[in-house]
Parts: sequence; C-alpha cells; structure tokens
Amino acid sequence: MTRPRLDHIVILLPESKSAEELFKNAAKFKKWFTVLPGGFHTGGKSQNVLISLEDGVYLELIAFTATPDKDQRWGLFKPMSIVDFAFLGHPETGKEAYLEGIPGGRGDCKWIVTVPKNEWGVGRLPFWCEDIDNSRDVRVPEPTPQPSGVKAIKKITILVDSPRQQQNLQQMYSKIIGNDELKIGTPAGGDVSIEIKAAETSEEQNYVYHHGRGIYKVEFDIPNVVLSNDTL
Repeated sequence: MTRPRLDHIVILLPESKSAEELFKNAAKFKKWFTVLPGGFHTGGKSQNVLISLEDGVYLELIAFTATPDKDQRWGLFKPMSIVDFAFLGHPETGKEAYLEGIPGGRGDCKWIVTVPKNEWGVGRLPFWCEDIDNSRDVRVPEPTPQPSGVKAIKKITILVDSPRQQQNLQQMYSKIIGNDELKIGTPAGGDVSIEIKAAETSEEQNYVYHHGRGIYKVEFDIPNVVLSNDTL
C-alpha cells in the first residue's frame, strides 16, 4: 500500500464577492506567506487564493461569494479558521468511512473529491482530491519562497473532546494510513505527523465547546510559524 500524501489545508476566509476582496481578506497571512491567485470554483459560489510550499503541499484560503447553502461542507464554520484538509488521490483502505466521489473544478482544473460520511463530521478525517484530465501541476502553483522561510508542513493536530473519540479516530486513521504510526507523506517526499488529541487545556476545551471537533493546528518547519484556531 502506498503511504497517503497530504495535498492541501483549507482555511476559511470571510465572504468575498470579488478576487480583490479576497486578497484583502487574506492580508493577515502575507506576513508569513506568499499569497498567489487561485480562482472561482465551478458554479461561482466560492473562490480561493493559494499558498504553495516547497514540500508540494498548499494552503487554500477559500471564501464563499455569498451566504452558503446549509448543506455546504464548510458553511457553518467561523471565517478565519482552519476547517479541513485533503489527502491526494482516493482512499485505498478505510473506504467504509467515505461517500462516493463527486466532481469539482476551477477553470481548466478538474478533480474528484471524496469526503467522509456525515458521522465523521468535517475536518476530523481528511477528504481526498484526485486530479482528472489534467496533472496536479495545473491545479497547484509552482512553489514560491515564503517571507517566513517556511518550506514544509510538519504536523497537523486534530482536536476531539474525549479519549473515546480519540481512540475511535486513531483506529480509523490506522486503517487509512495502513500503519499505527500516524505519519503521512507530501508530494515532494516529506513527512507530516498527525496528532489526534483530546482537549485538555481550558483554551482547547473552550474551542471544542464552541466550534466542535476537527483540525485545530498546523505546524511548519519554522517553529515560530504556527497556524492555530486559537490565534487566527
């Protein structure tokens, strides 16, 4: 079995009707990262800008162009928060946790997205993104130097609210990854650790109470650059 690879991290920004408005709303990230144009998704209900790292992973800063439908996957999340993350391709194991893939796109880019079943919520298990008709290079910009010096993602933390949930999630990750060591690859051959953590501190418990379980923090190869839903 091929080790899964991290494709991208999804960060929700405030509603942005135009590309100019989205770039303005992404200003906070420019002190650490080089923000690149993305585009409008098929249907025009959302758009993004991108941060492309040397490890081949990218950060997707996404915004709705109007109030999202209730059934939209990220529609109930608070803007300026990390909401989800994707593995590259499609699930080979742990398929019982996933729905059938659905097509998506942005301009000339076409893909199939495979998301977890509702019982797993959003941002606890990865969704999968598989390129069709084009290579991944069409979807992902060429990596650029970052003002912070960041080159790679090293760790993702997923926050849950009990040891039992932690155990259940770890078991499913072991199936998906094919190993009890929760470590995945990157498109450029790096390593990313996944930590599933039951909320302990008052800040973590408060976050889970108000916002729910899911991806909570992203750490990079530069220790003082951390994206956390406590601080965004």
